[in-house]
Amino acid sequence: MRLTPADLKPIEGVVDYATPVFLGVRSADALYRFYGRDAWGWPVGVAHHLFAGDADAAAARQGWGAWLEEVFTSEEQV
Repeated sequence: MRLTPADLKPIEGVVDYATPVFLGVRSADALYRFYGRDAWGWPVGVAHHLFAGDADAAAARQGWGAWLEEVFTSEEQV
């Protein structure tokens, strides 16, 4: 699959686990986890586990945070 979150490099990977409330994606150098926790009234959770030697955790955290803010701000306005 291909993920293209705004302001982040495109991610090419495979779904390695999926349920109605969880999506796991594995790429060549990272794991991405999306948790649907709305059943408990909690926000969606996203985790990334970066294994590349040159991974910039701070930039990834900022990029994912901005993307999530945009996605959920847009969703609330619909």
